[in-house]
Amino acid sequence: MITEAKFKYALKEMMAESPLEDINVTTLCAKCGCHRQTFYYHYQDIYDLIAAIFLNESLPSLDKAKGPKEAVKALLSYVKENFVFLRATYNSAARDLTDDFLFGKLNAKLLMLWTKAPPMELKIESLRGVARRFSHLISDEFGYCFKDPKLTPEKFGRRMGKFNESALNVLLPDLLAIAQKEESK
Repeated sequence: MITEAKFKYALKEMMAESPLEDINVTTLCAKCGCHRQTFYYHYQDIYDLIAAIFLNESLPSLDKAKGPKEAVKALLSYVKENFVFLRATYNSAARDLTDDFLFGKLNAKLLMLWTKAPPMELKIESLRGVARRFSHLISDEFGYCFKDPKLTPEKFGRRMGKFNESALNVLLPDLLAIAQKEESK
C-alpha cells in the first residue's frame, strides 16, 4: 500500500473512534508506522489530507447513474457507507470540505446527465442553475442530519431517503418549471 493510502485509511479509522480535533499528525504517523517528515512530505496538515481524500474519492455507483434519481440514491448510499467519516469531518473545521464534496459530486453528475439529454428543452445555463440549486438542497440536508449526534447510519438512511424522494418528486420538477418560466421571459 502506498504511503498516501496508509494515511487516508488510518485517518478514517481514527475518526471512527475520536473527533478530528483530537487527532494529530504524531498519532496518525504512529498508527501508520511512518515519521512525521513523511506526512509533511505529502500533506501540509490534517485538513490537507482530508481535502486529498475528497479529491481522490471515487463513487463508481454515482458515475454509473443514468438519471437524477439513481444519482441521488448512489450519493446517499456512499454517505451511509462513509457516515462516520463524513459526519466527523462535517462537525469539525473541515465542514466546508464535506459540503463542497457532496455538492460538487451531485452537481457535476446532474450537469453531465442533462448535457446529454436536457429535460424540458432547457438551455445549458438554466440547467446549471437547476443543478446547482437542487444539489445545494440535497447537500444542505446531509449537513443538517450530520449535526444530530444521536443519528445512526440506519436512521440517517431512512430520513435522507424520505427527503430525497420528496426532493426528486416535488422540488426538482418545480425547479425545472421555474427555470422554464425564467427562460420564456
